[in-house]
Amino acid sequence: MNAPSETFRLAVLAELGYAPDHIEPGKLHRFTTCTKASDRAGWCKLFADERGGVYGCNRSGMSGTWSAKDRASMTPAEHTAWRMQTEKARREREFIQRRQWAENGERNARLWAACRDLVPGDPVTLYIKRRLLAPLWPVPLALRFHPALPYRHEGDLFGCFPAMVAAITNPAGELVALHRTWLSRDGQKANVPGPGKKVTQASGPLIGGCVRLGAPMDGVIGVAEGVETALAVSMASVVPTVAAYSAGALAGWIWPADVRLLVIFADADKAGREAADRLRQRAQAAALRVSVLTPQEEGADWCDVWAARDLPTTARTFDRLHDLETANREGAGHDRND
Repeated sequence: MNAPSETFRLAVLAELGYAPDHIEPGKLHRFTTCTKASDRAGWCKLFADERGGVYGCNRSGMSGTWSAKDRASMTPAEHTAWRMQTEKARREREFIQRRQWAENGERNARLWAACRDLVPGDPVTLYIKRRLLAPLWPVPLALRFHPALPYRHEGDLFGCFPAMVAAITNPAGELVALHRTWLSRDGQKANVPGPGKKVTQASGPLIGGCVRLGAPMDGVIGVAEGVETALAVSMASVVPTVAAYSAGALAGWIWPADVRLLVIFADADKAGREAADRLRQRAQAAALRVSVLTPQEEGADWCDVWAARDLPTTARTFDRLHDLETANREGAGHDRND
């Protein structure tokens, strides 16, 4: 039979998909709930008496409780003790989280202030022009340029490079994190180990947030995963589009209150399709008109389609969007989902 600490650890692993390698009773543990070793969104605490515990993920907002004994069979005294420990652990976790969010917020604000507004010919505008095969102007205020941003890989400083920095804001419009893309001076992706794209530690819940590259127009808004993809579809159509910055963020994105038609520009991969479908279901439940548009080529996104100048696909896609927008303005027809 497993010890209570191992049983609790396995319960956390089953719920979150991640858990600490070892859990010490009475200690609040922070751990990663993604592929980044530096991530500390996960948390759990096994009570000192090992009779119960709490756990959750600050990124997803998920939380839960665990008990070594069926709560229905607890005595009143046991139930009171379990409830008091649960509340104590909650207050402890929230205190630590608020302190960490405040520290993250100060770092993010300093980094954002150190960035520059985009101007033609800087590495960011050159990068966008290379990706979209066309200049982007005017540029969204949510994008800035850092001339020499440090890049770390596996904890070590690899070097300093120009970077595109995108502001991730929550549904209230508050800055909660920064998405960074490292570049070369001539607008190429920087030659660095790892992905070359990273999100800073957040200063609040990321759920529902996005990079606000556009605002709803006539009740219409689009959403895509990547910044480049959102810029491409905004350029190729009349649909203002925001970037959710990841598949998970797209699934949980919260649209503005005045939106009546939501266009989801999905990536053509398993994660992209699943995220788009979850967002579609949520939007439909809220009585929004929804269109999900996905490239035909597996693994492609709409930035790939636009950069390849696949004119037949682009024309068909945006003809359909024109029909949807016309129906939306006229308030005619039933919900249509493509």
